[in-house]
Amino acid sequence: MRIVQVLPSLGDGGVERGTVDSNRLYVEAGHESWVISAGGPRAARIVADGGRHVTLDVRGKNPLSAPWRAWALRRTLREIRPDVVHFRSRVPGWLTLWANRALGLPTVSTLHGLNHPGLYSSVMVRADRVICVSTAGRAFVREHYPWVPEGRLVVIPRGVDLTLFDPARLDRAWMAAFRREWGLEGRFVAAAIGRVSRLKGVDVLIRAVAALRGEWPALTALVVGGPQRHQEDYLGELRVLARTLGVADRVVFAGSQSHIPEIAAAADVVCSCNVSKPESFGRTVAEALAMETPVIAAAHGGVLDVVRDGLDGFLVPPGDVEALAGALRRVRGTRFGPLRPHIAERFTAARMAKETLALYRDLLGRRGGAGQS
Repeated sequence: MRIVQVLPSLGDGGVERGTVDSNRLYVEAGHESWVISAGGPRAARIVADGGRHVTLDVRGKNPLSAPWRAWALRRTLREIRPDVVHFRSRVPGWLTLWANRALGLPTVSTLHGLNHPGLYSSVMVRADRVICVSTAGRAFVREHYPWVPEGRLVVIPRGVDLTLFDPARLDRAWMAAFRREWGLEGRFVAAAIGRVSRLKGVDVLIRAVAALRGEWPALTALVVGGPQRHQEDYLGELRVLARTLGVADRVVFAGSQSHIPEIAAAADVVCSCNVSKPESFGRTVAEALAMETPVIAAAHGGVLDVVRDGLDGFLVPPGDVEALAGALRRVRGTRFGPLRPHIAERFTAARMAKETLALYRDLLGRRGGAGQS
């Protein structure tokens, strides 16, 4: 098959890393893989793994330029002549559907986020097939878009690259240097990993650290990730909050990092604290478990598919600082069994790619398409 994935850019987020994983696995399976995005640091990885990258502005939200950008995308798709086009975000989704009006290519979307329902977000359920990354995602579509045919939906969980997230392949020297650089030696590290945005609930973790500061001086929050686009001010607000609560010395803002497996392994617990909007899957949670690090997660959304309360860590009510503080105490005193086998059985990148390729083949077969090798 000749496969095109379309996403806004190739930065540090989970969607981007999932696209990189898929590109590599498609190539390894003998398919021709293309990625269209506005570029970014991971674009080189696409090419290094045997795929092809086309740089187009499929990220900008200016409606005045949308017709021109849809035209450019249509021209590119006509040149590539893919068997299937897979879009992974809303702006690329609309551009793909507009570009595809004259082409009639089979389309697939992945509902990576449980975005506010409405006309703009509905593009994610307008493809020929819609991949939901969790049972929560499927329930979200059924609730907010009841007009979508049931046969259009399929649940394919996100997957962890177990060759990358492997405790046996850690760069121990880098981990030691990272601990020294950020003053983490001798600390109990509760990490929040991912792009920093208001939806992630990092403030809840900071408040929990503050609630425990008298009884647990070694507890430290480690915030890893740069700010979400257009939310740069929020990172400053979190720094002010830490100072105001008297825990500025117990909250470390490490910024964007590339050694995510080492950071997940270096943490004593990884926290996912989304409040108003749950994770559609919870990639960082699954990655932490693959590195044998327990997790604490807000008990809603896709993490409910991944985290077994009491076995992999603990689930807490979203936004409940007291419950999060209590879970941190419990993690400190709990010995967890092997955590990686649960992820290896159900949530691997290889399984995700295999099931997605099977979906492509099924779609092409129903449409009488070619490229079913």
